[in-house]
Amino acid sequence: MHNTERELRGLGPEYRVLHGLEVHSGSAAHRIAHIVVGPNGVFHIENKPWSGEIQVGGEAASGSGQEDATAQSYRYEFVLKELLREQHKQADVVGIVCFTHPDARLLGESAAFAALKPDRLVSYIRGYKPKQTLSEQQVQEIVGLIEEHSKSRTK
Repeated sequence: MHNTERELRGLGPEYRVLHGLEVHSGSAAHRIAHIVVGPNGVFHIENKPWSGEIQVGGEAASGSGQEDATAQSYRYEFVLKELLREQHKQADVVGIVCFTHPDARLLGESAAFAALKPDRLVSYIRGYKPKQTLSEQQVQEIVGLIEEHSKSRTK
């Protein structure tokens, strides 16, 4: 089991965690490593196994010789927001880029996405302050909507 999955188990029963879904909206489809839906929103998590110094700043994150770590997160954000909008659901959609390598050193912060190590995922998600809180029923409806518009990765 990946350390991101292990950490996400600590969120508690008010959160639902979905792994490895290809989410479809009207105009796009993207495979998202982890989606968390809870009372404070919908969180999409992209894993990056990069090591060394990773510069996080502005709206991007990059490591030595690496692509922009947030590019994929923008695509995930789009497909989730579009799906919610199409179905007339409102929730904060929050992107997290999780740097899973033990030797990753994050420098700076991003205004667009949270850049975290796995051990900070649970506290970040639980501590996120949404524009509007979701009821347990709304959480279940959004989870159902995402599952209905997804297909699971076959392992």
